Amino acid sequence: MRMLTPRYPRAGNTGGLFRRLVAVAGLAVALVASSSPPVSASPATDRARHELLESLYGHKYWQSRILWYDLAANLKRLDTREEVRDIVAKTAAAGFDTVVVDVKNYTGYVAYDSAVAPHLSTTEIPSYQGYPAGYDLLRTVVEEGHAAGLDVIAAVNVFSEGHNASKDGPAFEHPEWQTHYQYAKRTVAAPDGTTFPLSGVDVARDEQRLVAYTPAKYDASPANQWGVEVQVRAGQVTEVTDRRGGAPAVAVPDDGYVLSGHGAAADWLLGHLHVGDAAEVSAETSIVPAAEHSSFATFVNPINQDVQRYELKVIEEIVRKYDVDGISLDRTRYSNVDADFSDASRQAFERHLGRAVQNWPADVFQYELDGFTQKRVEGPLYKKWIEWRAGNIQQFFKQAGQLVHGIDPDLIYTDYVGAWYPEYYAEGVNWGSRRYHPPYDWASEDYHKTGYAETMDFLMTGTYFTAVTKEEAVAEGQPAPWYSVEGSAELATEAIDEATFTYASLYPLQYEGKPDKFREALRMALSKTHGIMLFDLVYLEQYGWWDLVADEFGDGPHRSPHKNPAYRAILTKDK
Repeated sequence: MRMLTPRYPRAGNTGGLFRRLVAVAGLAVALVASSSPPVSASPATDRARHELLESLYGHKYWQSRILWYDLAANLKRLDTREEVRDIVAKTAAAGFDTVVVDVKNYTGYVAYDSAVAPHLSTTEIPSYQGYPAGYDLLRTVVEEGHAAGLDVIAAVNVFSEGHNASKDGPAFEHPEWQTHYQYAKRTVAAPDGTTFPLSGVDVARDEQRLVAYTPAKYDASPANQWGVEVQVRAGQVTEVTDRRGGAPAVAVPDDGYVLSGHGAAADWLLGHLHVGDAAEVSAETSIVPAAEHSSFATFVNPINQDVQRYELKVIEEIVRKYDVDGISLDRTRYSNVDADFSDASRQAFERHLGRAVQNWPADVFQYELDGFTQKRVEGPLYKKWIEWRAGNIQQFFKQAGQLVHGIDPDLIYTDYVGAWYPEYYAEGVNWGSRRYHPPYDWASEDYHKTGYAETMDFLMTGTYFTAVTKEEAVAEGQPAPWYSVEGSAELATEAIDEATFTYASLYPLQYEGKPDKFREALRMALSKTHGIMLFDLVYLEQYGWWDLVADEFGDGPHRSPHKNPAYRAILTKDK
């Protein structure tokens, strides 16, 4: 591994706090070197951990500053060495110390030279056409990033392996890998007998999809102009508008809904529904593979052994072949609460319980449908199911961490998650500490045992809220104060419970046209956690916010806490 020259001053130049932290770190080294019990079992080391992490909150010297390079968003921005060199220079000049480059995204295709996964230039997904054949984005960013003094972490989307609209990706080469959903399947029928599947209700409209917008959430369609919209009142079509010419959004009637279609769905609406026609929406619940689901990403089943072996091979190839400074996992989860209800998962769950599930899937949960609404009715095994799924993900994180650190103990092993912990259980993930007992009604008595924060060198948590303070969230009418940068950052540190470093993440898109608000969010995130990750590069480019970020980071030296071996010793994990 290449080792960067430390960019930090002598201890004598950093004041009393720095000397106190060095003393704490020294305690950790002594404890780790001794024959004392593991860190988590040592009261003295627990005190050291607490002192260290408390001291680092908001401390400008010990802060990590990370910028994410998303593959899809920057497809044409990073597809030559000259472009990468330019972006890397801007990244370093702004004060970032680390780049996370997305090299295997949700499609399952990769942007590096792989003998395991397919290269992005070979995909048939329309939005990725023209990607340079054989172009090695990872090697390019590693070389240019290191030359600029930046650490480079490779990001790998794990349990998403395809693009559902295009039916393309490894999940379609191996349909047996696909996750299975308990799915409320809705279909729109036209008077001529033709039908089109409805992908969702009051959700974002993806490519080639048909969705419905209801008065329960919208006064007018929120979709962009690149589609066709049909207004339906009391079961009858009252308006058909092709917005692809720039027409305004269609109003959502109080006594009906709006159908909004893109691509093939837009063409179907134009060809089969006309003003005065009757429109009918039917619904039924069934268990379907990912290819038949409305999700834009094609998820695979996390407990499938072939899937796990494949994902570990991807990670191993990157670590052995490239001079990366670490690995970041993404989408290492179930797609949502409705997955996975395959026969394989049922059998594995029954083995876990030690008995058969008599009523499947009702003993876990089932849906009751009423028009566009659906109600999840939880069964007697619901909490146990939630716990079991989180345990499956924890085991993969442990396995992948052992692989990474077994190859090189100095490599960084991290993960990127949403900071909305009270709701994240739906994805089958417990990114908190095993010491943290969630006070929520979905959590079983043993749910805390499924936490995986202890396996990570740090965690990036997406504090993706427009409200910066808890007071703002309340004033906006949000469900809870944690629907804010401040509240979600505090909740993340509570759930992680000093098991590892916590780096808040911000989504600049949420502050478009509001640079002062973005500054406020940056300051809040840095004051509440041990560092910052910005998602994504594209917005700094589009909004011209490089200088803004540089101004907020300041000219003073800084160093990521996870780069300090003594600090990492305090946070020794059972990997």
